[in-house]
Amino acid sequence: MLNTALYAINFGEFFFENLDCFANFAKIGLKEIVLMHVIDITKLQHSLYSRYNKEDEEKIRKTSEIKLEDIKKNLEKYGFGVSCVIKVGNIADEVAKEADREDIDFIVLDKKAAGKANSFFSFYDSPLYDIVTRSNKPVLITKRVLMHSSSLMKNDERDDIGCKNTFTDVVFATDFSESSLKATAVLDKIPPDIIKTMTLLTVIDEKYIKNLDKNALELLERDIAEKFTAIIKGLGYRYSKEKNNLNVVVRKGTPCKEINDFIEQTDKKLLVIGYKGEAKEKFKEIFLGSTTQRLIGALPCSVLVVK
Repeated sequence: MLNTALYAINFGEFFFENLDCFANFAKIGLKEIVLMHVIDITKLQHSLYSRYNKEDEEKIRKTSEIKLEDIKKNLEKYGFGVSCVIKVGNIADEVAKEADREDIDFIVLDKKAAGKANSFFSFYDSPLYDIVTRSNKPVLITKRVLMHSSSLMKNDERDDIGCKNTFTDVVFATDFSESSLKATAVLDKIPPDIIKTMTLLTVIDEKYIKNLDKNALELLERDIAEKFTAIIKGLGYRYSKEKNNLNVVVRKGTPCKEINDFIEQTDKKLLVIGYKGEAKEKFKEIFLGSTTQRLIGALPCSVLVVK
């Protein structure tokens, strides 16, 4: 079970609307929630000539306490045990430390649906990137669309962009590496009656197979089939084609593009993916990025990142 979550709140555009997610997360076993807000000292520097003022920090702290208490009361109505934490410092560092200190099962972050043109690089400019890279806990990044900007939508369309069915139709994208397969341990904690359909997805990078002969391709296909079988076995055979709750998909092309296209074409709500991490400082890696980093930047749906 995924019993405890840390919700890192920045009091942005839609944090309050995100509370409906937690009502639905109860289905996966969530019982305890740590609400956390980090006061970033650098944000108190309003100009080149201003200095850090302890009084400013205290004012922000008191305002944050009021907001967190309001959120706490709303979440307690759903039966959750809720605690509030306010820290001062670097957002990613404080969230990662608190997650370890409280021994939570996963971290919840919000991310606004962004345009494709700037979504990848805007990911690197936010604390979200650092939280994903620094924390050892699974991180659930919820894709949010402002309801007030979608006021003309019908009720079923509102459910579609919210969190109601996040865990019912899951895509687990893997390259069969050790880091990506760690996600199976988290998937195994989700009650079997919650996930209605599991899709196992891998992408064969075409540049690695273009020179392979027929025999080599057949060996590769056999190897992929055996690895999928191992994943299914690792999940306790909870999913199978006979039970009509398993899809196995193999695509060819660029991994990030193919996964993103598959999500958009099938309208899936949750992508589960492993993350091994790469050095942020290396420009080549920032520019090219790993598949996981690019997918989080594009955020075709909510994404659960597992290390």
